[in-house]
Amino acid sequence: MQNKKIVFLASDCESSRWVYNAVIKNFEVAAAIIETPVSKKMLIKGRVKRIGIIKVLGQVMFSLLIVPFLKIKAKKRKAELLQQYQLDDTDFMPVKTHRVSSVNDDACRQLLLEISPGIVLVNGTRIISKNILQSVNAVFINMHVGITPLYRGSHGGYWAVRNNDLDNFGTTIHLVDTGVDTGAVLKQVFIKPSKEDNFTTYPVLQTATGIAAVSEVLKNILKDNYTIQQHSEKGKMYYQPTIWEYFSNKH
Repeated sequence: MQNKKIVFLASDCESSRWVYNAVIKNFEVAAAIIETPVSKKMLIKGRVKRIGIIKVLGQVMFSLLIVPFLKIKAKKRKAELLQQYQLDDTDFMPVKTHRVSSVNDDACRQLLLEISPGIVLVNGTRIISKNILQSVNAVFINMHVGITPLYRGSHGGYWAVRNNDLDNFGTTIHLVDTGVDTGAVLKQVFIKPSKEDNFTTYPVLQTATGIAAVSEVLKNILKDNYTIQQHSEKGKMYYQPTIWEYFSNKH
């Protein structure tokens, strides 16, 4: 591959910092373009349009009444995972970091045009528009905490456990297209959660194990030695559970 510039395109969140700090140990990252996370108000408004107000109310109740207790219960387990996988929450390098309101705004597009990367590594952003994907001649890749196309959307690990489908608990590295986790697969890694894990640590475990896969994929792309696995199935879209979904089959 002639153009070896790597740009990290991500949301400003904990998992993005874990991935970024792991990647810069082995690869030169030309820049990090970090978008402001979607506000809770806008997030809820968008969810209501997609799945309806009743389901969203159930999700809000789950977030407010259940998640805090799950975090407390799994506090020790999360600390163990952070230590075991050496997940680094240090902030992005200021000198190479650009802040934008959204990955889809003109400021992001202009930055990509200026940097002209060959690889764009994506983590935790909004759905990226066709305009951005086509703005530069680069391979856009994403790490999804779920096995696609079976578990598209949110909390793929939780839903695999809830569906008694532990063989499909894992992480997918895939090409980015304009769909939701619909891009061709580059690599998938599978792992079994422990009894100490719960809803709040599944994504930590999936991200931690996915980081090594991201590094492998980056190395292969830089060598022009990678294959993609197209899938004809659309799979199923999953969302954050509602409080009643959680209690109907507790995990």
